[in-house]
Amino acid sequence: MTQIHISIRKPKTGGLDPVTGLMRFRPVRRHFDADKNLIIAASFDADLSETGELTVDLLPTTSAFVWQVIELADTPQAYTRYVEVPDSKTKVEYADLVEVDAGTFVPKDMQGSQLLKVRHASTQSEAETLSARYPDAVVLFDETATTMKAAMAMSTLESITAEAQTNAALARSAMLSAQSSADSATATQSDLNILASNANTLAASVANDSQTVADTANAVAAKGESAIATIDSTVRAVKDKAEAATTVLPSTGTTEGTTDTGTTEETTEEPGKDSTPAKAKKATVKGA
Repeated sequence: MTQIHISIRKPKTGGLDPVTGLMRFRPVRRHFDADKNLIIAASFDADLSETGELTVDLLPTTSAFVWQVIELADTPQAYTRYVEVPDSKTKVEYADLVEVDAGTFVPKDMQGSQLLKVRHASTQSEAETLSARYPDAVVLFDETATTMKAAMAMSTLESITAEAQTNAALARSAMLSAQSSADSATATQSDLNILASNANTLAASVANDSQTVADTANAVAAKGESAIATIDSTVRAVKDKAEAATTVLPSTGTTEGTTDTGTTEETTEEPGKDSTPAKAKKATVKGA
């Protein structure tokens, strides 16, 4: 409800006098209020005080209705106005109410001008959509609700930003750790390369030493084989000479180099035995 203060005066010599009388109020057209109550076009009356003043509570008007006010009803001075009542928490003067046309509800000071079309939206985005769809209309929306939604969106963005910063810090830490691991791996690879090079050098040295030992062994073996062949040849030559030098004396006659000792054969007869003389033994002399 909005409080409307009314003050009516009449002229007199030297000033103004208060006017008493009846004020009649009636909503034009039936309509529904915010609580979905059907408000019929019924009137009510209120009396001016002795000071010619009245404060009355009226429903704020909407696009569905306006207030009809009959001043000093049922008197020759009766006058009818159709006014808009704003939704106000403070008292509003009756003289400040906007007077409108009874049929169109268009303010009288705007008659003859283009009618302003107004549409309502619940959010700014909806208002932008309606504005694009109805360019010849004014779209109104609840700025407070939109501000709250914007604040919530900003809070969400701040939360997302904080989370992104945390993730970025974690990623930076992981990258540094990976870089450190890569450096360690590079150092390890370098050490392994050095060890591999040393191993190759050692293997080459061992191979050279082994080849030297093998060559020496082969040379010794060759010399041994040569010595063995020489010994075999010498032994065979000696054996051949020994076999060639061996001579067997003939069974009769005197061989060259035999000395006659003048020994004579003796014949001894023994009873019962042959009296054939015994043969002399042969003497065999090997040549030098």
